[in-house]
Amino acid sequence: MDLKLRYYDQIRKSGHRLTDNRIAMIEILENNHFTFKQIQVEMKKKGFNNVATIYNNLEFLVREKIIAELHIANTIYYDLAMDNPGHSNDSHIHINVIDKEEITEINDIDIFEYITCHEKLKHLNIDSIQIVIDAKSKDAN
Repeated sequence: MDLKLRYYDQIRKSGHRLTDNRIAMIEILENNHFTFKQIQVEMKKKGFNNVATIYNNLEFLVREKIIAELHIANTIYYDLAMDNPGHSNDSHIHINVIDKEEITEINDIDIFEYITCHEKLKHLNIDSIQIVIDAKSKDAN
């Protein structure tokens, strides 16, 4: 099944309406990490101009764990969360490559296992792990 269709099915299964606005937002965030302003610009290109509606749908999709909020360099970005090949909704690593202005993802079970088994965390039930790495490209020379 196409990944977007799985998102749409999840909205329906949770008893909510799959609106054109929600479909457009999922399409916009596929393979992208956008700020609210960037989402708003892309939604406007698709004919959705009402800022309150965009905000409410974004808030809904975050609450339903379809979209994840990422806090990177004092900015909130949004990313598709459910069945994302780069991570799960609850545990993921984002790499903010500052000089290229790009955000990439890695999902390495060994890293998460190491963290959850760390001596200082053994007494905790960890719900999620979210790591952001700020980096710059190494010189090609």
